[in-house]
Amino acid sequence: MKTYKLFRMREGRLYPLFVETGREMKMGIWLEADIGELADPIHVKSKLGPLALRPGFHSTEVPFTDWIGKRQGDALVQRKDTVWCECEVDGKQEHPSERYGKRTLPEDWYYFQTRSNQPFPWIISNRIKIVRLLDHADVEAVCRAHGIVAQKVEE
Repeated sequence: MKTYKLFRMREGRLYPLFVETGREMKMGIWLEADIGELADPIHVKSKLGPLALRPGFHSTEVPFTDWIGKRQGDALVQRKDTVWCECEVDGKQEHPSERYGKRTLPEDWYYFQTRSNQPFPWIISNRIKIVRLLDHADVEAVCRAHGIVAQKVEE
């Protein structure tokens, strides 16, 4: 299944945004998810502080977010050190019964909404393959095809 994931770009290399930020994410190979360093039994350590433990790669069906970015005036914009990538997720869809998502790595993948008004749910998977970097025109085209305006990029 085709998905999209936001990465931080440093010196031409891809890294996760918040958890395991020092782990380079290579393109063209299947990457296995890790749980990350735990803050306590239900939280993982992150750049933002403790986050709810939902191990796996978080991607989505549309390269759009309205809660990750940088304030620029009255808008939330995509940071210039981040890039969207087209990815692949394989396996079958799971249906976790846990209200807060799975606290263990999924066997394959599942949908999860962090908040009720989240426009597109996360696809949380145990493995992912980064297929290609998207330029902003690619992001705008995918978003437009889904009836939304892409987040602007930081100036």
